[in-house]
Amino acid sequence: MRSIIPGLSGLAAIALITYGLAFPGEITDTRWLSMLGIAWLLLLIASRIRLPVALPTFNRTLIRTTMVIASVFLIISAQLVRIQVVQSDATYGRTAEGADGEVMGNPRIANSDLAVERGEIVDRNGTLIAGTEREGNVFVRSYPDPATAYIAGYYSPLLYGSSGLEATFNRELVGQEGNDPIERVRDDLLNRPQRGSTLRLTIDAGLQGYATQLLGENAGGIVVMDAKTGEVLVLASNPAYDPNRLFTSGPTERDAAVDYWTGLLERPDAPLVLRPTMGLFSPGSVFKTVTAAIGIEAGYVEPDEIYEDTGELNIDGRILTENNRPDPNRTEWTATEGLAWSLNVVFAQIGLEIGARDYWENAGRFGFGREIPFDIPVAKGQIASSPDFLRDNNALADTGFGQGEILVSPLQMALVTSMYVNQGQMMRPYLVDAVVDENGKATRTTEPREWQQSLSPSTASDVEQMMIEAVQNGSVNEAAIDGYRVGGKTGTAETGSGSAHSWFIGFIGESEGEPEYVVAVVLENGNDTDRAAVTGRDMLLETILAGSPAD
Repeated sequence: MRSIIPGLSGLAAIALITYGLAFPGEITDTRWLSMLGIAWLLLLIASRIRLPVALPTFNRTLIRTTMVIASVFLIISAQLVRIQVVQSDATYGRTAEGADGEVMGNPRIANSDLAVERGEIVDRNGTLIAGTEREGNVFVRSYPDPATAYIAGYYSPLLYGSSGLEATFNRELVGQEGNDPIERVRDDLLNRPQRGSTLRLTIDAGLQGYATQLLGENAGGIVVMDAKTGEVLVLASNPAYDPNRLFTSGPTERDAAVDYWTGLLERPDAPLVLRPTMGLFSPGSVFKTVTAAIGIEAGYVEPDEIYEDTGELNIDGRILTENNRPDPNRTEWTATEGLAWSLNVVFAQIGLEIGARDYWENAGRFGFGREIPFDIPVAKGQIASSPDFLRDNNALADTGFGQGEILVSPLQMALVTSMYVNQGQMMRPYLVDAVVDENGKATRTTEPREWQQSLSPSTASDVEQMMIEAVQNGSVNEAAIDGYRVGGKTGTAETGSGSAHSWFIGFIGESEGEPEYVVAVVLENGNDTDRAAVTGRDMLLETILAGSPAD
């Protein structure tokens, strides 16, 4: 048995190193170093082979010392192979950001990038969002429409690197992936400029422009999604930035780009933050739909269950005052009426019934605390900073009607809304519909697919009907549209300082059919839910009039 152990240890060490080199994308640097340490210990065991008894002591010591040194060299060689071969592309393209925001990296890459005919980014109808034009010996990146430019992100190889789709799909845009590999080799052999692939987005430039008009001067964001597929048609953000002013092709443009970048960083309204995906806001009363869904799904609530609301609720000595009752003489309201009229006292009671455990354990169903899969980064929402916060009754009550420590992005609230009208199914949202090569052939397409089944169909249908009731017979009647099936919910989110944020979430479909589109609107410090509802209504109507993607 002792003679077998060294051999098995040696094989295990080789297998461990081989695995680490073969699957670098799955292994972090820390994990790799741990694997090397384990492999070295295995090699030390493997070096304990039996030597002839008659061998002189000096020779035995020399052989064993040589084998230990050899094991060290083997481990070092494995590390060098990983750095110089396996991770060569990552090392070659590594960047770092200085204190002034300037991106430092391999200057050869920055200069060579300007010699590549970078692929276009277009909307669903072929309208140009980001394009490339040749100027002398370099290719210049441009973004013709301010309403869609920031969706692409910025591309600034000589200064600030890239962001958004320009970063996520860089290999496709520079022609390293997503096009004909034979053409790539031919271009290299003939020393011709490499041509990148085109990204065709799900965005509708016309609807994006309309959303920009609706936002006007108000800071905020609008998301419109296809409820059944997860396609994002609108991703509007205000304030925004002009990526044209960050692209430089030579030293003469550097100072202007640096000044513009510095100005963006210093602005208190944070124009570099894409509100629909990276903005995190307290949701206010739009979260009442989540409270209703959790309560119904867990069996605590029925849509027609009656709650007492006399205008105030005593919660451990704190008096919660109700300001939303349409009839102060009524003291009994169903859960559906509580949502329709946004009664905080009703939903505080539902929140208390749900309790800390069910809130925390069900948060992931709605995307809270989870990485939302998307083509660009999305900030992670939270239902609370920790389960401990929810163990306080006042915190539970506040959470029930959408305050507390809840933070959520407009994209996540659009996803949540789509779930209500899609039988509890939350689709995976996407922005890139296809990668198209220089010959117009789609080399990669995105197919709609489920992200998670978040609710039972019956619970989702209940919340859908409650939102329809809020529009038809409640406080969200500004969102009603004759001839269409519309549901919605407004929200006022207290910020602790300044005016409250205003929210609207909603959906629309033909009067006899299933809802087709969902919208999420947030107006920062707007303190005007009527305007948020009208903005959402107009956006939904414009979207359905523009027709479905299949038309």
